[in-house]
Amino acid sequence: MVFVVKRDGRREEFDRRKIIRTCIRAGASREIAEKIAKEVEKRVYDGMSTEKILELVLSLLETYAFSSAARYDLKMALLRLGPAGYEFEKFVARLLKEYGYKTETNALVHGKCAEHEIDVIAKKGERIYMIECKFHNLPGIYTGLKEVLYTYARFLDLKEGFEEGKHEFDFAFPWLFTNTKFSQDAKKFAVCRNILLTGWRYPRSESIEKLLERKGLYPVTVLRNLRKREEEILINSGYVFCRDLLAVGMEEISGKTGIGMNTLKKLVEESREVVRGNG
Repeated sequence: MVFVVKRDGRREEFDRRKIIRTCIRAGASREIAEKIAKEVEKRVYDGMSTEKILELVLSLLETYAFSSAARYDLKMALLRLGPAGYEFEKFVARLLKEYGYKTETNALVHGKCAEHEIDVIAKKGERIYMIECKFHNLPGIYTGLKEVLYTYARFLDLKEGFEEGKHEFDFAFPWLFTNTKFSQDAKKFAVCRNILLTGWRYPRSESIEKLLERKGLYPVTVLRNLRKREEEILINSGYVFCRDLLAVGMEEISGKTGIGMNTLKKLVEESREVVRGNG
């Protein structure tokens, strides 16, 4: 029996089925996923970190299915968004627009007792949502009870502010978005108080990675050939998703970013493979 070490230090038994499921979700065929799982199983050793396993799987995916390797690395791609300078609330607003929400970011709204800067106000149908965004740029960090309590307290103050006529937004629910996992206490309190949570692997069918994968919204930070400087330039120029690089001509992108055509050609082709693999 082989045990691997997770980012938070916990040990769990190595399960090749997880490798297979994740590779298939990234777009690899069952045959390739089985080959990769078999190879990982040969190389894994007791006490091996999940980060080392990730590196091994990525290396094998690049050999068998390059575009799948990019999609497999989605979690780390989200972590890389922060240092590149893109605001997570804008990322969330852009994601929700793809699902039919009307969004507004960084709005100042008066509650009963204080003025609040709301990360995202989202509207769909008759419902309005107050969204708090919590970004982490390091792996293994949980969004916990403190962040959920903070979100709920702001929501209550804003509800009372609406009742007193201090603002126009009759918020239906508070909603907390994060790019990492939620603690068990955070999830328990949220269920009790009707707080919506969206994070990594939660809720199971509507988690942040599921929402992104369903619409093919892979951030440019998944691209394997993208260097750090180019990453920052593209994101700060508004090219956040791989789809953005395919929506306009390379001449336009080059003119806006200063990135050379030869480099852009490689990035656009890789983006096309990533998006095509999702379809």
